[in-house]
Amino acid sequence: MIRKKSEGNAASRARSDGRRSLLVYLDAEVIKQLKKAALDQERTAYEITEEAVREWLTSHRKRKVE
Repeated sequence: MIRKKSEGNAASRARSDGRRSLLVYLDAEVIKQLKKAALDQERTAYEITEEAVREWLTSHRKRKVE
């Protein structure tokens, strides 16, 4: 059986909390500010990002229904 290179990598980096990776491209200054905010709040950048995305999705769903 031939296995794709990405399949082997994904399995080796599986997280116990069920999160999966997503690659996004952001402006360098946004990344810098996000990392600084994460340090200032003693949180991870992915926690802040996930919170922001969840809030946006909630807001977007409400507007779409109206």
